[in-house]
Amino acid sequence: MQEHHVQPKRILCPRCPLYDRARRRCAIGKVNPRTKLDTYETARLLGVRALCPFNPYRERLLHPK
Repeated sequence: MQEHHVQPKRILCPRCPLYDRARRRCAIGKVNPRTKLDTYETARLLGVRALCPFNPYRERLLHPK
C-alpha cells in the first residue's frame, strides 16, 4: 500500500488568536513560514522558539524521531 504524504493543516496568521490586527503582526512576535523548507531554514537561522506554535512543522523540529 502506498503511503500518502498529506501536508499538515495550517492556521493562517489573520485567523490566529495571537494575531494583532491593528499592528498586522503576531502579538507574541513569532513567525509562521509557509513551507516546510522555509520552516527548517527559519529554525536554523533564528531557532525553533521563533516559530509560531501553530506552525505544522514545528513539532517535528522539537521532537525528532
